[in-house]
Amino acid sequence: MAVAIKDSFEYKDTLMKSIQRMMITTVAVLPLMLTGCTNPDGTTNNTASGALIGGALGALTGAAIGGSHHGGQDALIGAAAGVTAGLLIGSVMDRVDAEQRAKLQQTSPQTLQTLQHNDQVASQAPPPAPATAAPAQPATGDAAPTPLSVDDIKAMCGAGIKPESIIDAIKESKATYTSADIDAAQNATPPVDPAVIAFMKNPSA
Repeated sequence: MAVAIKDSFEYKDTLMKSIQRMMITTVAVLPLMLTGCTNPDGTTNNTASGALIGGALGALTGAAIGGSHHGGQDALIGAAAGVTAGLLIGSVMDRVDAEQRAKLQQTSPQTLQTLQHNDQVASQAPPPAPATAAPAQPATGDAAPTPLSVDDIKAMCGAGIKPESIIDAIKESKATYTSADIDAAQNATPPVDPAVIAFMKNPSA
């Protein structure tokens, strides 16, 4: 019995040390990994960066939650969940090509800045918390996304950005629209895609 207890304590100690080493290594290596996440035009590939960040943070969170009993298993589960969530991070700007960015920069630089800001906010979001954890507090200040205005949506349409990417950008910005906003979008020139207008009317559909 004494031997079994001793082995159990030694196992817990070894596992916790391994988790600590993994956390230190992740903090040290992650910036180097992210430098390689670039698009062909030299801009940052936010989807790849998000996947790396999500996977690393998910693994650390899973290991910490699993503790000495299921740390390894929960680390793998956390990593998988983190990568899945991370793939969604920053995907809006990754779907805006260089020509579309240039057109936005020329016609509506504020819209481009808003998209970049919202992607950055999304990439800094923490990994999903365990079901038993306290609800996350809403973001404030610079950590909060900037809602896309109707003018932003019109600028994105004018730049040739696909409707599904515009809808994702609206979701990311957490914007809501009034009846007057929707009327303005319906009467816009160039026209706003019907799928975008439908989402503005009913974002929960």
